[in-house]
Amino acid sequence: MENREINMAQGDANTSVYDRKAWKDCRRGKAQRGSVLIEYGLYLLVALIAVVGLYAYFNSNSVGEQTNQLGQDLTSLAGKVKSSYSGQYANVTNGNLDTGGFFKNLVSMSDNAGVVTTAPGGGQLTVTSGTLNVAGDSVQYKVTNLPDSSCQPILSAIQRGAAKITINATVIKSPTVSFNPANMTCTGDANTLTFLMS
Repeated sequence: MENREINMAQGDANTSVYDRKAWKDCRRGKAQRGSVLIEYGLYLLVALIAVVGLYAYFNSNSVGEQTNQLGQDLTSLAGKVKSSYSGQYANVTNGNLDTGGFFKNLVSMSDNAGVVTTAPGGGQLTVTSGTLNVAGDSVQYKVTNLPDSSCQPILSAIQRGAAKITINATVIKSPTVSFNPANMTCTGDANTLTFLMS
């Protein structure tokens, strides 16, 4: 034991080699910890990019589904109103349709005592008596805040049954204007669709 103490006190060569080796091991451990943190950071970055990509995919898919559902719901609502109010279109209002339960089971529409919110876009649907040739000869449906991506699919869905269609201020179908898909111009993601069914 005394011999070892003397060697350490005198700066034995073995002691300095041991100290250098311990120092290198310590530095290597710190360097490895840094590279592990970088690897974890890269894994988290890849996972974040994947989550953002999935969100964007499902969000766009959701808007497409909502658009298809709104087209179906508008067609269904128009059919119910036409068969129930035939010849009495002057009595058609959101309030009367709410009381009659016309908005029930229409997935893309949220009815709150006659105030109907639509998806996609969160706009409002207003149903009133319309004028095609004379007052009260049709039912007018007005959807506000319609996104651009929803315009063409919904217009295509309703154009067969509608007597008149206006998008924003442009008439794209009427008794005097033939339906032309080139006229379906939607801009600003806040479009107003008005159509009349007789």
